[in-house]
Amino acid sequence: MPNTLFGRVFIASFLALSFFFGLLGYIINQLSLENVYAAKKEQLRLQSNILLSSAIIGDNAIELPDELREARFDDFESGLYGYISDSQGKIYWSSYSAHTLDLDIVLLESSITEAGKAEYIVYPDYFVYHYKVRWEVKADQPELFTFTVMEDSRPTLANIEDFQQDLRLWLMGIGLVLIALLMLILRWGTKPLRQLARNLKQIESGLKERIEGRYPVELKGVTKNLNTLIKNERSQRERYHSTLADLAHSLKTPLAVIQTELETHQPNPLIAEQTQRMDEIIKHQLQRAVISTQHELSESVLVQTCVDRLVSAMNKVYADKEINFSIDISEGCLFKGDPRDLMEVLGNLLDNACKACLQTIQINASNNDKRLRLEIHDDGAGIAPEQREQLIQRGQRADTQYSGQGIGLNVAHDIIESYQGKLIIEQSPDGGALFALEFYTH
Repeated sequence: MPNTLFGRVFIASFLALSFFFGLLGYIINQLSLENVYAAKKEQLRLQSNILLSSAIIGDNAIELPDELREARFDDFESGLYGYISDSQGKIYWSSYSAHTLDLDIVLLESSITEAGKAEYIVYPDYFVYHYKVRWEVKADQPELFTFTVMEDSRPTLANIEDFQQDLRLWLMGIGLVLIALLMLILRWGTKPLRQLARNLKQIESGLKERIEGRYPVELKGVTKNLNTLIKNERSQRERYHSTLADLAHSLKTPLAVIQTELETHQPNPLIAEQTQRMDEIIKHQLQRAVISTQHELSESVLVQTCVDRLVSAMNKVYADKEINFSIDISEGCLFKGDPRDLMEVLGNLLDNACKACLQTIQINASNNDKRLRLEIHDDGAGIAPEQREQLIQRGQRADTQYSGQGIGLNVAHDIIESYQGKLIIEQSPDGGALFALEFYTH
């Protein structure tokens, strides 16, 4: 997936969305905590003011009425607690709600050293608010007293945890919906690219000759240039074939004149031999030159059509042998390349098989997504194992030929190699030779 355009855009968008929603969740969480803490601070400040306004200085003591305006101070274990302590930590007064509270004295400690100052501290289990006053509880002895209001933080933190859980679920739900929408948008946006890829695949398979369909403005220039490239490439191949055919004709004519002159005038065996040799070399090298190399944009050829044409021709050429041709070709079996190359290879191999066979020739062909295999069996004498490898290795030579194989097998081997294929010579179950051709597709 990372190697596809869709995959890259999707992964990049997924990471961006994950980072965005993670950052958004963190910011919302922090803001909600700050708002809750600020609201608690304000509530505790107001409740501290209630204690301050209700406090009465008595004989060496600070007294508060039995019923305060904040009813939670008077409720048993209500979660809201009030204390008044001096600078040494001595508790002068505590609310009824704190009578059974196992108090940690650290909660009453404050870093404030001046009267009129307040301090707000968030402990793991409590919100604590301290306020300092200087009162004369004892005659002519002003002292610093701390009014402390505490509230159990666990219910509030539990609510915050519920809020955070709901927030995560909502963000995850929204994220999944956005990812689904993103995938739909990406598939819709990359649809023209997939269509272009399908068109190129069909051209590669020989089902189409050019790119067709409607494309966005951004791809119109690409499709136009690709169509032009395909057209020019095919036109160039045709011109190349035509030019070489003309060259073959031009070279063969002077040689024919020379051979005629040698026959009608004083014959020179050496010149005649070398002229014949030149004629064979020209035929061979020109045949090699016109071999079409396999190309991704090559058309596909039905193997059945080529075999039927060749078998029909061989029946006429070797009518006196009354050869029995057995053909077994898979339906839709295709050769990807120039049909003239396939005709040349099969023509040469079938001609050799017709010469070597006694009465029967079998032709098999099958293909899958990666390989086309063609087999030509005959019931002749076969080819000795020690000669098979030599015949295959001779594909690049034209100076020496094995009897009965001639230039044709040489040319066939060159054509097969130009398609990165293989020519295999084995023993046929019919007793003669088996020539197997393998072409690999991309």
